Amino acid sequence: MEKWVVLLSSFLLAGHLLLIFLRNLYPEQPLLQPLNPNYLSALYTPFSIILVYEVYLLILALPLSFTNSIRKQYEIISLIIIRRVFKDISMFDDFDALAEQTDVILQIATDLGSGLLLFFLVGLFYHVSLMRKSLHSLTNDQIRQFVGIKERVSLLLLLIFSVLTVVSVYDFGVEVYRLIVFDETFTLDLNVIFFVEFYTVMIFSDVFIFIASFMFSQTYARLLRNAGFVCSTVILRISLSADPAYSGWIAAAAVCTGMLSQLIYVYFTKLSKREDEA
Repeated sequence: MEKWVVLLSSFLLAGHLLLIFLRNLYPEQPLLQPLNPNYLSALYTPFSIILVYEVYLLILALPLSFTNSIRKQYEIISLIIIRRVFKDISMFDDFDALAEQTDVILQIATDLGSGLLLFFLVGLFYHVSLMRKSLHSLTNDQIRQFVGIKERVSLLLLLIFSVLTVVSVYDFGVEVYRLIVFDETFTLDLNVIFFVEFYTVMIFSDVFIFIASFMFSQTYARLLRNAGFVCSTVILRISLSADPAYSGWIAAAAVCTGMLSQLIYVYFTKLSKREDEA
């Protein structure tokens, strides 16, 4: 799968670069006019393919670990923000006149800053999550049953993922067709297409897993941690609909929510372990 993703990304990058070349070579050609003449805009295309593949990896990670699934959500949202930087860079009309394009520079600084902050916070979340590896509160039989439930959720998510992919590609094709043939305005927001719907589905998926966890553990720390994970997913979904100037910082708040939930869970579990040993 990874090899096919790399090949597809490379092929689409080359195709996008070729179209931009033809657009600049024949600027009077109406079919190519909607294309951004900046070659840097082609970087957006392979990054989008990689992002969709990351969603596929998220679905695979869900049965293995709820925590790993949440971390994958954080990684995807950080990649969405970083991908936007490539689009921001392509907005430069003239690199020799950077000082006159302060709005673009500000947008790049905002997206890049929030993206790097998310990168750092995801690393902290991973570090905190490693602290819980030695804390086992479920039996092997309970773990197998819980994994079985998450596998069924994962299969349903895979089906929804496939449908959303087809629908998103169709909507994109329709928008491009209307733009070229009828000269209508392109209304799709490529920054969040597909991901808004998918993160909405993930909210309900996380809520279901949260409810299912009641069957195997009623400990205060675990339930509150899982509730914190659900809240962080909701905040991630909000960030996708927020103004681009604030979406990255809202996503950072979501990662902080999940990280603090995990940290408090580790703290409470260690306290319970000390109490049992006393």
